[in-house]
Amino acid sequence: MSLYYKRLNYSFITILCGVALAFPIPSVFAQTSQTLSLRAIQTRSFETTNMPKMLQNIASTLQDMGYIIGRIDNQIGFINATQFADNVTEITVNIQPQPHSMIVRVSARRNNIPMDNDPVFYQDFFNHLSQASFLNTNSIY
Repeated sequence: MSLYYKRLNYSFITILCGVALAFPIPSVFAQTSQTLSLRAIQTRSFETTNMPKMLQNIASTLQDMGYIIGRIDNQIGFINATQFADNVTEITVNIQPQPHSMIVRVSARRNNIPMDNDPVFYQDFFNHLSQASFLNTNSIY
């Protein structure tokens, strides 16, 4: 093997070790754990397969909470809304149909800062949505 290839091989190993030190494995696992716990806070399952009705429930819930609907896409199950109270709060809701349910995932930003550390906000939204879904399902207005 020539000297050029040996140096190239050592350079590659040095770069590979540098990358491994820059991104240690525990931090990758920590980020994955944080992402999964955040997703658990932001996601709920609803026992319905009626996408238009679920979108209607979400839009009604957001309006009841003081949000202004910005965009709705019925085909992909997407709603974006904004609230202009003391702070500007933007909320995005995605619906993923499953065989026997709908997975609803919400993400929110207040003053353009993600609300990842506010599980009460997400609980409040899902409580309102659960009540609206119950009332609409049972034709109680």
